[in-house]
Amino acid sequence: MQHDVSALLDYRHQAPEAARAHPSDEHLQPLYVALGAAGDTPRIERLHKGISDYVLAMDTYAFHPLH
Repeated sequence: MQHDVSALLDYRHQAPEAARAHPSDEHLQPLYVALGAAGDTPRIERLHKGISDYVLAMDTYAFHPLH
């Protein structure tokens, strides 16, 4: 895991089809809030990886502060 928050926030410029896949940011904003609340170097854990009936990623992550 690279913890490249700058790249995460700049995903629209770094991913060729980002704007097409994510026309607006509101569904990503909770991710940024959780990441920020976990501190500068969080431990990121994937709790669930799956695909819904409509071929949407349904992954679940937890952000834990490092103490």
